[in-house]
Amino acid sequence: MKLLFTLLLALPAKVFCEEMSIFEVRRNIPLSDTDPIYKDFYIKGNESTGLKKNLVVQVNRKMTLRDATGSQVMGEVLAPVGQLKIIAVYGKIAVAREYKNYSRDELPMLESPWFMIGDSIEMKDSFLDKTTKK
Repeated sequence: MKLLFTLLLALPAKVFCEEMSIFEVRRNIPLSDTDPIYKDFYIKGNESTGLKKNLVVQVNRKMTLRDATGSQVMGEVLAPVGQLKIIAVYGKIAVAREYKNYSRDELPMLESPWFMIGDSIEMKDSFLDKTTKK
């Protein structure tokens, strides 16, 4: 029993915490040219993971890079995609909308330069957006 307890303490904390990521993307269908277009990003995470309304979070994408033949993995890059703003939190799910999409001028290119399912959420440089839309 003592050995099991020691092994559990030796494991990194990341094993026990669930990674926050986008698991669903939904978009409304406007019925006229004047109707607003919304794109909602559903995130695994809630207030216990630090997500709350008006919080702006960083979105990253892990890219596995291979050699030209595709047979050997050369490494992984965690590329920033942009920022999402949390608009609501429901139980174990948070809903977010685009806040800022990063220019690729000084960042690695992405196959899909928009937010997508599987992108991870980073809380490190998050902040509360206190601006209000009119």
